[in-house]
Amino acid sequence: MKKLFSTPKKAIILVICMVVVMIAAGVMAFNSTLITKAEAKIVALRDAGLSEAEASALRVRFEYDDGRFQYEVDFYNNGTEYEYLIQAKNGEIIARDIDGKGNGNPDMQDAGNQPSADENSSVQPREDAENQPAANGNNTAQPQENSLDEAKAAALRDAGLSESDVTFKKTELDHSHGTQVYDIEFYTSDTKYDYEIDASNGTVLEKNIEQFQIQANPTTDSAINSSGNDYIGVDRAKEIALNHAQLNESDVQFAKAKLENDDGGAEYEIEFYSGRTEYDYTIDAVSGNIIEYDVDYD
Repeated sequence: MKKLFSTPKKAIILVICMVVVMIAAGVMAFNSTLITKAEAKIVALRDAGLSEAEASALRVRFEYDDGRFQYEVDFYNNGTEYEYLIQAKNGEIIARDIDGKGNGNPDMQDAGNQPSADENSSVQPREDAENQPAANGNNTAQPQENSLDEAKAAALRDAGLSESDVTFKKTELDHSHGTQVYDIEFYTSDTKYDYEIDASNGTVLEKNIEQFQIQANPTTDSAINSSGNDYIGVDRAKEIALNHAQLNESDVQFAKAKLENDDGGAEYEIEFYSGRTEYDYTIDAVSGNIIEYDVDYD
């Protein structure tokens, strides 16, 4: 009878099998310490005071973020959007975001170390959810009023502008390195502003101010035109972009309109806004052909 390790090949196969078994056992042991997707869903619905039948577009995702495993639970009810972050280790609510219908003021509330529900209760669906208050006593998980407006006001105050001076492009709640922040973007006739505001206290965490680049005189095309080609001019490039976007010049605010060299080829970079939508075009300086374009609907 041949010995088990009679050949190096058989020995290698046996070692690989043992490693696979050990890894599988470790994964199973780790997973057994985490709550399931179904349990995370129950925690979020119970906190919102809803039953699963009352939640539409319900989605549960398992993810690893900021050094922890967590579940992101999203759903809607009667025009209100709910978003929860649930600690996968113990089912605690990390944060909640409830965006009421038409209020425009979502507020991600950091749940900190609060338990997701009554500490003595197990992760089970709550009966008669319609007539029960939300978890954690009197905490109804409602958004604080004017929190988004306060973030906008903080950004405007830092920029030295009033709301009537600007057009807002983006105002939304986001996460940055485990902190809830508001991303506030707006622009004036000649400048674009991008702010990151701390959602808890209204502090300006980051800001970027970009002056629009408009080529004032189309005759400067000749400064780049060393090949003798006739350029279409910046005004014609703007017209081509507007025609493609099916907009009039009176409908937009130009952020960039200038001639540039890219890998030896001359092209016009045309960028403009219409309300909260950003358009970005690259147009061949000689033929007028659209090389590429991008439309960002916020």
